[in-house]
Amino acid sequence: MIQLSLWLACIACLIAGAAYYLRPKHLLTQYVGATAIALHTFSLAQLLLNNDGFSFLTIGLLIAIIGNSLLWLSNRDKDLSLLLGTAFLLGAVIIALNAIQPWDLMQLHSNSWGTSTHILVASVAYSLFTAACGVGILLAIQEYQLKHHKLKQLLRVPPLQVLEQLMFEFIWAAFILLTVTIATGFYFIEDMFAQHLVHKTFFTITSWFVFLGLLLGRHIAGWRGQLAVKLTLSGFFLLMLGYFGSQIALQILQD
Repeated sequence: MIQLSLWLACIACLIAGAAYYLRPKHLLTQYVGATAIALHTFSLAQLLLNNDGFSFLTIGLLIAIIGNSLLWLSNRDKDLSLLLGTAFLLGAVIIALNAIQPWDLMQLHSNSWGTSTHILVASVAYSLFTAACGVGILLAIQEYQLKHHKLKQLLRVPPLQVLEQLMFEFIWAAFILLTVTIATGFYFIEDMFAQHLVHKTFFTITSWFVFLGLLLGRHIAGWRGQLAVKLTLSGFFLLMLGYFGSQIALQILQD
C-alpha cells in the first residue's frame, strides 16, 4: 500500500508539473495540482504510520508538500505556474527516492512532543525558505533580462515588484519560524552542541544571522534586487548544508 501510494503521488506530481508548464491558466490544472498535493500528503501519512521513525528523505517529503501547497495557494492570484511546474517535478523526484530507498538510511526516533514540534516548525521554515529561493531565482532572471533588453525572452511570471514582495513575505514568515526552531531546539534537545549536532547548529545559526542581516538591510537601506536574491540563496544554502549535510555525514559515520 505504501509503495502504491508513493508511486501514484509521483505520477500525479509529474502530470501536475507538465500541466503547469503547458496549460497554466486552465482551471483543470489547479485541480490536478490539488490532487497531486493530496496524494503526496496521503503517501507521507502512510510512511509515518508504518515506519518506526523517519529519515531525512521523509523530512524532504514533508518540506516538498508544504512548499508545493504554499506555491499552489499563492498561484491563485499570481502567475507562479513556471515555479509550480518545477516544484512539482522536484517533488516527484523526492517521492521516487522515498519509494525506491536507494540508501540504507538511519531512522530517527522522537517520542517527545517537544522534539516533534521542533521538527514540524523547522520543516515549515525550510519550505518557506525554499519557496522564497524559487521566487528569488525568477526575480533575478527577470531583472537580468529587463536590464539587457531581452524582452522576447521574458519569463511567464508576475511583475518584479510583486515577485520581490512575495519573496520577502516568505522570508519574513520563514525567519520567524527559524527563530522558533532554534529556540525550541535549545529548549527540547538536551545538548544542541553535541558532536552529532554541532555542524547543524553552527550552520543554522549562521543562516539565521544572514537572514537577519538581509531583513535589516531591507528595512534600513532598502536592499533589493540581485543583492537580496544572493543573500537569500546564501542563507538557504547554509541552512540546507546544516540539515542535509549533517544527515549525510551521520549516515556515512553510521556505516
